Amino acid sequence: MKKALTFILIFAQIHCFGQKIPWERFNKTLSLDLGAGTAKYFGDIYPTNNLYSYTSTVRWNVSSNLTWQFSPFFSLRTGFTWVRISGDDLVFANKNMNAKPISDAFDLQFLRNLHFRNDIKELSFIGIINLRNGFSNRTSNRPDQTPYLFSGMNLFLSQPMVREKYDMLTSSKGEWTNINISQSNSKLDLSIPIGLGIRKKLNSKLDLVAEVSYRVTFTDKLDDITKGPYTNSTNSLENRSTERTAALFGKDRAGKFNEISNRQGFPTFTGMGANLPPTIGYPNPFPDRGDEGNDSYWTTSIRLRYYFDKKIKCN
Repeated sequence: MKKALTFILIFAQIHCFGQKIPWERFNKTLSLDLGAGTAKYFGDIYPTNNLYSYTSTVRWNVSSNLTWQFSPFFSLRTGFTWVRISGDDLVFANKNMNAKPISDAFDLQFLRNLHFRNDIKELSFIGIINLRNGFSNRTSNRPDQTPYLFSGMNLFLSQPMVREKYDMLTSSKGEWTNINISQSNSKLDLSIPIGLGIRKKLNSKLDLVAEVSYRVTFTDKLDDITKGPYTNSTNSLENRSTERTAALFGKDRAGKFNEISNRQGFPTFTGMGANLPPTIGYPNPFPDRGDEGNDSYWTTSIRLRYYFDKKIKCN
């Protein structure tokens, strides 16, 4: 009996000693984080080759994630993110046309006068690679700072919206309404997030997390502006070039419109009525309503991460 007890004790000591080998003593963890940040869209209104695209119309996102750290260097994450993106031809064109030297490169974008907003709901499945060893025999012994890279897959729902025409009689903005000029049959899409982040340990249970992520999408319809000519449509939201007042801000476009019309050889506005003279759109084959290429967006995020308790053996 004594020999058997002695053997069991020796085996237990050997087993616990084995736990001190770095990989074997790693403590798998489960954590939950909540946070918020910014969002930035790129597409037919804000192209990636223009510097102002990176600073104009920055919107927001909120997110929550559940992360399983299953090895010293690798973890898996699933989560939900609500991202709002938006864009406005008037904002972008005015900023660029006021730069020196004066250019006519944005005249057609001013005349187009499109805008949108889109609330994107993402369900994400992400793989994370730590850039430093994160193993520990206790959750509380994790490194003070851990940079990491991540990528994976997002399934997301989106619905572009626009404001209806500004009412000059009552000086009131139109209601937000869904739009589907591109005739998209599906609101469910796929994106590939690519990003980097860093975790900062606050105490034994909490981390502060900062991330930046770029979404590669496979759709050109986040802004509901796609390449192709204007059609002979009765939908007044397809071609908004004749609207005198900008729908988003209630700003009178007449002065800048006449400046551009003189430069481009279009009819000018006489100052009478709520509609500007027709310039672009059906039946003119040029210009197209949008450009080629898929839309995309960036997000930044600051989140607070909580680590759940886990029983530690052989301590």
